[in-house]
Amino acid sequence: MAADTKTNVAVIGATGFTGEKLIELLLGHPRVTVSYISAKIDKECAFSEIFPHFKGRLDIICKNLDMEEAVSKAQVIFLALPHKISLEIAPFFLKKKKIVIDLSADYRFKDVAVYEQYYKTTHTDSANLRNAVYGLPEFYRDAIKKTQLVANPGCYPTVSILSTAPLLKAKLLENIIIDAKSGITGAGRHASLAYHFAHLHGNLFSYKPFGHQHLPEITQILSDIAKTKVQLRFSPHVIPAERGILATIHGQLTKAMDIKELNALYTQCYEHEPFVRFLGQQLPQLKDVIETNCCDIGLQTEGKNIVIVGTIDNLIKGASGQAIQNMNIICGWDETLGLL
Repeated sequence: MAADTKTNVAVIGATGFTGEKLIELLLGHPRVTVSYISAKIDKECAFSEIFPHFKGRLDIICKNLDMEEAVSKAQVIFLALPHKISLEIAPFFLKKKKIVIDLSADYRFKDVAVYEQYYKTTHTDSANLRNAVYGLPEFYRDAIKKTQLVANPGCYPTVSILSTAPLLKAKLLENIIIDAKSGITGAGRHASLAYHFAHLHGNLFSYKPFGHQHLPEITQILSDIAKTKVQLRFSPHVIPAERGILATIHGQLTKAMDIKELNALYTQCYEHEPFVRFLGQQLPQLKDVIETNCCDIGLQTEGKNIVIVGTIDNLIKGASGQAIQNMNIICGWDETLGLL
């Protein structure tokens, strides 16, 4: 795209946590203009009326979705929608030759049966599913460059995959247990009573220890990277924090390795990745990744036992920031634009 022109973008689902953060980041992007926004709302109004901190920055009207208007006003369409909804509207935008970056799970699973099992709905767009690219730049950058449809990864999968992929790719990790903890924004703005302040303050709980929808996403992508079937256990938790994910991953090495070899493996894998910071034996903390598009990774070993810790901001590298990273790649821009 021409260097002296800006690209118009639309955000569909602008009032969710992810949509709000996406707009905030896009407003700081030097190559785009937010030209259309929509959400499921009772009354159309300026976006800055819904979120006053955008006053003077984005005062355009937020309205219920008009797909023809969105097509006429934007070249890139971000779908920050609940799961199952993107399937209803993405085909229209794709037919109109728009770039679609979907932040839901609707195009992440190559096996439709897995999607239908975990999301309890029928997948209705197998034609476009075949052409969707999983939007994890560190491993699928070349395919992202050529696609019209990005399936933006989930937040738990992003940190889990980045933290373990170097070892799994080298066939060096087994008996994997992912113990992950997320802030409350990971549940979305319309969460249950369990996510209200009075219940969550000073509280912590585990949920879906066997049936979490991100488990098959993690195993699908890690199996693809490893070129062999990966099995693991995944235990998600909610912590009384606004945002962020910390994943503590327990496993065993398939052969004895000293720490220098492990450091070299991770360094070689991520040394050219702008948003992955390998910390060696220093274990990362949430506060260091909040408000960034970074994934911090550290590890420690004892014999063949290994603990890997990964952290991300679930709203940025786990959602909106990664979506912008994918847009940058597709448009041929510096991958870090709007994110540093």
